[in-house]
Amino acid sequence: MYTCPVEQMEITLNQTDSYRRWQIIWQLHRLDVRRIGVSRILNSGSLVIIRSVLFSYTLGVWIFAIVFDIQQGEMSGHFAYFTHLCYTGLLAYLGASLIHTVGFWRCGGEPSSFTGMPRTLQLLHWLLFESALVYAIVVTTMFWGLIYKAKIYDTAEHRWLNASVHATNAVCIFVDAAVGGMVFSAHWTHPLVLATVMVLYLVLAFLNKAINGWFVYDFIDYEKHGWVVMGTALGIAVGIVVIYYALYGILMLLDRMLPPKFTTELLLSDENSIKDKEPTIDAALNVHAV
Repeated sequence: MYTCPVEQMEITLNQTDSYRRWQIIWQLHRLDVRRIGVSRILNSGSLVIIRSVLFSYTLGVWIFAIVFDIQQGEMSGHFAYFTHLCYTGLLAYLGASLIHTVGFWRCGGEPSSFTGMPRTLQLLHWLLFESALVYAIVVTTMFWGLIYKAKIYDTAEHRWLNASVHATNAVCIFVDAAVGGMVFSAHWTHPLVLATVMVLYLVLAFLNKAINGWFVYDFIDYEKHGWVVMGTALGIAVGIVVIYYALYGILMLLDRMLPPKFTTELLLSDENSIKDKEPTIDAALNVHAV
């Protein structure tokens, strides 16, 4: 149940002073919290409907994938695949975004459900959005370019599931990014996290080989491909950074063409605009958000 107390609508504009040093390093103070629940082309109510549809479909696919692998006797290795880990992350992002959007809509343009969370969770939500979008491109490209073999998917259910986790996943997050108001951070720490997560996954894949005796993906089988695997891992990490900043540019361009439909004056001010002076509404409106 959402409550919208009056005091939450009067958030002090100089919130940068309340951010810890590590949070400022991650540029969390530059995230305009209104972006969580606004759309570039729709009102908040319509955005709730779209995100409800995206979340419902993604949840259905996620459940079906687990049931399918249980029936096939392959559940033990289900979450060893990067595809399923990324799809779980996508589901988590869409679910959290839906909750915040509903709160934003019901409270008349005040993202109280987000501003009330610990700052660490706010940062994780931002990174979750960025990872869902970047990894969707990585998963889709790598699968159709290196892994796909038509003969493996011999039933309609298997083909639909394959298309859902390797193609429709990208459609869902692209639709959310296009109609929503979120953008990427320009700071290098964010793409570094995404690249590091990919490297850690490759380490996990090697551990899976050592423990269970099989590689998740053939292209990382160093017994077959030798040092080429190292080059592949490095290429993927660099590719993630390139994809990240390409998407950053696209979202910035989209932001200029279709600026989010903000309905309140609420935003987190840039630290330079509030230093040594009393904040005002007019000053806050000139702050660059993200």
